[in-house]
Amino acid sequence: MRASMIRLSAPWSSGAVLQHSKTLRLCGQTTADVPLTVLLEHDQVRITFSGHSNATGTFGIPLNAQPPSGPWTLRIFTDDSQLLQLDDLWFGELLLFAGQSNVGWPLARYPEQLSVAMTDMQNQQRLRCYQSDHADFQLPGQWLALSLEQCARWPALLYHFSQCYQPAEADVMLGLVDLSWPGSAIDAWTQHAGDSITTQAWQPGALFTAKLKPWLQQPFTALIWYQGEQDAMGKAAARYGDQLQHWLQSCRLVAGWAFPLLLVQIAGFGQAGLPAPQHGFVLVRLAQQQVAAANPHCSLVSAADLGAADDIHPPFKAELARRLALCIRDQNNGLLLAQLLSSEVVAQQRKLVLQLPAADWQCRPESDHSEKDALIAGFYLDDGNNGWIAVPARFSADRQQLELSLPEPITQQAKQLVYGLTPMPTLTLYTAEGLPLLPQRWQLKTY
Repeated sequence: MRASMIRLSAPWSSGAVLQHSKTLRLCGQTTADVPLTVLLEHDQVRITFSGHSNATGTFGIPLNAQPPSGPWTLRIFTDDSQLLQLDDLWFGELLLFAGQSNVGWPLARYPEQLSVAMTDMQNQQRLRCYQSDHADFQLPGQWLALSLEQCARWPALLYHFSQCYQPAEADVMLGLVDLSWPGSAIDAWTQHAGDSITTQAWQPGALFTAKLKPWLQQPFTALIWYQGEQDAMGKAAARYGDQLQHWLQSCRLVAGWAFPLLLVQIAGFGQAGLPAPQHGFVLVRLAQQQVAAANPHCSLVSAADLGAADDIHPPFKAELARRLALCIRDQNNGLLLAQLLSSEVVAQQRKLVLQLPAADWQCRPESDHSEKDALIAGFYLDDGNNGWIAVPARFSADRQQLELSLPEPITQQAKQLVYGLTPMPTLTLYTAEGLPLLPQRWQLKTY
């Protein structure tokens, strides 16, 4: 009995970039119980694989690892009948980007950035972007080259990332996959029992099953996760840490390995002003820091200082892309700034001392902060009776500590010191590479 139709999972389509040097699985659906032969061709190279669909028509045929190369043609046969042909396949480096609309917001939304991109079309031959279909979450996306005709459709974050990221292998095709969905909460991206059929993108597990799961089941270099704004604006922001931890565990279980995760700390949105530790955006950012610090191969890349008070889609995609590329280059950079998590600090003789992670710290704005004794803003103490009080800070002589002088008068109810805990944080401390000290909270152990 011959198969009359065949459908492949999302990673497999003409123009696709597949992870090089890793065993792949050609997955799909066809007629039940038929033999399948796969032929891969590139120049004079011909490679044959074989498999068989099961009683429900599902198949998964292992394909041996291939070095960086392309273009390849893939043909699938049953008996003597060709069922399907894919062209222009490449074995390269594959990175997944998933989350909300800040991932998929196109260059067309930023005319100045689009203009710059369209004037620089040189050396873009080894670059592809998979763009999700944002009209129907169950439809497959499309692979795009970076060309004058297609540039406006490119996600801005992915474009800027492509300009500053260097693949581990020279002259390798880079494939960037946009799996975003606007306004999505984390529950829709999390696996639920049975992969139940859903008809709306917001339903539990809908986006995980339709968009993320097929890509997790294939090899890739890293997953970049930029999501949380929707949860920060809801009543469940306080539970985001548990939800994020469960999401990560379920994704790695499906993938079968502890893949590298770059967790983007959501950008600022709303008012700056005095600290608001119970605000949804603050709670989500703190949860993201805690999850990044608690899990192996998980790095935090902060966009907390890259927000816009009146726009949940901040335009500073190029700087975030630069930080992501830095993190992949040296994953310690991503973990370095997560070390100052909520902890106790001892007050002695009206002075607090905070140990900084090992880094060459600088202040912004850079003017007025060049002197050794210059004051550093951004730290606040909850005085209990008197509310939030600004606490001036200075670098120690070796710039490895911050010394904070407690103001007077101050009450015994002062129990908490914070930095950057506002919906729209103004951060003042940065490493030499421009990575910010993360928003923090410390409990006063004694007074």
